[in-house]
Amino acid sequence: MKALAGQLRAELILFLRDKTILFFSIFFPLATVAFFGYLNRSGQVEAVSYPSFLIAGGIGMVVASAAFENLSTMLARQRAAGVLKRLGGTPLRIWTLIAAKVLAAALVILVQALVMAVANVLLFKAEITGSVLWGLVTLVVGILAFATMGVALAGLCRNADIASAAGMAIALPMQFLCGTIFPLEEMPPLLQHIAHALPLTYMVDALRGALLTGGGPAAYPIDWLVLLGSLGIAFAVAVKTFSWE
Repeated sequence: MKALAGQLRAELILFLRDKTILFFSIFFPLATVAFFGYLNRSGQVEAVSYPSFLIAGGIGMVVASAAFENLSTMLARQRAAGVLKRLGGTPLRIWTLIAAKVLAAALVILVQALVMAVANVLLFKAEITGSVLWGLVTLVVGILAFATMGVALAGLCRNADIASAAGMAIALPMQFLCGTIFPLEEMPPLLQHIAHALPLTYMVDALRGALLTGGGPAAYPIDWLVLLGSLGIAFAVAVKTFSWE
């Protein structure tokens, strides 16, 4: 545990030292909320105001982007630069490094998500009528699952450029097709089928349900099964495909 705590501290320090990444990590969630929330500030999705509907979707967009476009690319670049090779010469174990990177990314994404949610509430009077507790639990599990997927993607893509392209190709459809901005029911049938094949759909659905109705795993069993299954599979793939160089 000491090795994990030490590596987690190092990962967070590296992130906080990069002022550019730190700025955009906070700026883009706020920009997303401001743009879509303002455009539809008077809209309704069934009996829910659009800003309230947008909270879970906006958080989902941040999670997908951070996991697939940022984390996977950064890890692949560290491998190409020899950073991981140097770490491999230490007593640090593979699972410890993976866990530290996932936890560091999870903490950063959690802050982004909370900033986005608070901004939506303050700027557009979005309401959380469900359970904040279940919302946080769902968010944490979802973040861990997607951060682990990002590490697994980096393991499958040995080249940083390939990891960047693959991450963007995966994240972009998720950000716009998974019920993040528009209700799935309003999409064409083909896009609905695609959305149901993407894991972010289930995270957003479970998170939205928790925040608006207070439902937990018992109310959304399929969503939770997909999330937990994705987490387990992604961790196994991340450990199997990880390489120091």
